[in-house]
Amino acid sequence: MKQLTKQEKHDQCIREIKGTLLVVAICCLWHVVTAFALNGTGFYFLGMPAWFSVSVFGTIILAIIGVVFLVKKVFVDFEYDEEVEEAVYDK
Repeated sequence: MKQLTKQEKHDQCIREIKGTLLVVAICCLWHVVTAFALNGTGFYFLGMPAWFSVSVFGTIILAIIGVVFLVKKVFVDFEYDEEVEEAVYDK
């Protein structure tokens, strides 16, 4: 587990929030754009309209890829309540 100062913990939390919001925005954008772009084309994929298949399954795949990326590259394992515990032991 990584030892961080209070400011570093705050900065890391902000970094994780921004990364998560970016992945959510990409997934939402993919879902909406592909649904509208493929609607009315008449194509079918897996027995369903192409707009539904590509939009829903693509969003699921993007979400999984995004979570793996966040866990490997953005998230850091650290104890957020460490300072509270130290203050209790100091007394």
